[in-house]
Amino acid sequence: MVRERVGLVMSREDKTMNGSVMSMKPEANKNLLLKRVLLAQGSADYSDPVHGLAKEFQDQGIDVLLAGDSLSADTTKWLNLALRSQALIFIRYQIGDGHYLQRQLYRAKLLGCAVVRWWVGTDVLNCLASEETMSAARAVDHAVDLNIAVSPHLVTELRDIGIKAEYVPSLCDLKEIESAPAAELPKGVLTYLPTKRRTFYGEEVLINAVEANPDLQFYVVGDESHSLQHYPNVTSLGWVDNLEHVWPEVGVLLRITKHDGMPRMVLEALARSRYVIYSEPFKGCWFARAPEEVSEHLEYFKSLKTLNRIGPTITHHFSATAGSIYTESLTRLIKPALSLTRLKAMLAAFNYAFPTLIPARQKSSGYAGKYPK
Repeated sequence: MVRERVGLVMSREDKTMNGSVMSMKPEANKNLLLKRVLLAQGSADYSDPVHGLAKEFQDQGIDVLLAGDSLSADTTKWLNLALRSQALIFIRYQIGDGHYLQRQLYRAKLLGCAVVRWWVGTDVLNCLASEETMSAARAVDHAVDLNIAVSPHLVTELRDIGIKAEYVPSLCDLKEIESAPAAELPKGVLTYLPTKRRTFYGEEVLINAVEANPDLQFYVVGDESHSLQHYPNVTSLGWVDNLEHVWPEVGVLLRITKHDGMPRMVLEALARSRYVIYSEPFKGCWFARAPEEVSEHLEYFKSLKTLNRIGPTITHHFSATAGSIYTESLTRLIKPALSLTRLKAMLAAFNYAFPTLIPARQKSSGYAGKYPK
């Protein structure tokens, strides 16, 4: 599977999963109150958005601790990481009944760690699809200081189920891409089709497009089963860590999902002056969900000879403001270690959380797998 935050690939030295500090540009953070964050991923997959977020924080000079499986499997390690952190940012796609997760979050709060839930798309869809998951999310929300969502439509969906969230665009530095010299418009079509979620990522619509456009070459990333490689106009690339060698071949990104947040792949395509056919409304993209809508856009794409000149303008504004919005949102929660305000917050957490802090034998039914090395 491709890591969707392509361009944020970490080296083996950077991908530290044992809770040690990750920092790349400490000199960039001299004047920020936010110094260190703890990140808890939602899955063991390399495409989990936490990987990209960690790299972006590092580039801002903010130290990063990665929770690995400690949130669900090692309370002692979890407490140690929370004690060393100013803020926790976590993703969870499935949380069981929410009781175990709620207890772990309260423990972090009692150690003075602000708790932020980061909603990225599938997690919201899971709540909309299951009353049980929605109820658990509401219970966990009592222990959350701030909910942030990567797109405005996710904020609306969360509001409809009783969870208040802020729209905070993902950290996304695309300056190097935007400044890259433009080439002529290639005629390939790029699409992301993860092996185990092909239906969710629009396999049926993609097959229709492939069969209806034999004159276009489709580059499929993420599908390690290579389910479409029998088509002569499909290049199935499987797992791709970096798309630098693929972008010169493609002029349009096709992304038709059942639900989405704000994927970096869309932003990167726009930053590279490529066109985007997308199943969510977003400036600079061609909106489509049905096969006939996709076909109409592809026919128009075939007639074009110039790059999408408006794309870099859109992403430049996005990436220029995203970093400051994100860090400002977190900084509002950060209190000096010995401040009265912080001590009051810890006491309030204890008073509210006391009934939930009794140790339980049951571990979270959320992600508890071994974190990939």
